[in-house]
Amino acid sequence: MSQAYYPVRNRRPQRERNLKAEDLSYFEQAFTCLKEMPERVAVLRANLAYYQQKKHLPKAAKAAITRFEYLLAVTEDPEEMERRVMEDSYEGRKFRQMPLLLKGVCRQERF
Repeated sequence: MSQAYYPVRNRRPQRERNLKAEDLSYFEQAFTCLKEMPERVAVLRANLAYYQQKKHLPKAAKAAITRFEYLLAVTEDPEEMERRVMEDSYEGRKFRQMPLLLKGVCRQERF
C-alpha cells in the first residue's frame, strides 16, 4: 500500500456511471412524440397533477415532480425540455427519476 491511510477517505473508488441507450429510449420516444404534437404538454400537466395528489411517493419522486413543475413554468418548448431532461448532469438525472410523468404522451387516440 503506497498511499497514506486517511480514515475519512472512502476506500472504494467511485465508479463512473454511463447512461445506457435502452434506459433513455423511453424518454427519447416520448420527446419525439411531444415534438410532433406539442399539444400533448397537456398530458404532461395532467400527469403532474395526478402524481402531486399521491401522498405516499418517495422523496426522489416528489423532487422530480417539483422540478418538472419548474421546467413547465419556464418553457413549454419540447426541444428545450428534451435538452434539459436528457443532459448528463445532476439536474438531468433528477428529471429522469420519474418517467411516469411522460406516460400517455405517445399513446394514439382511438376514435
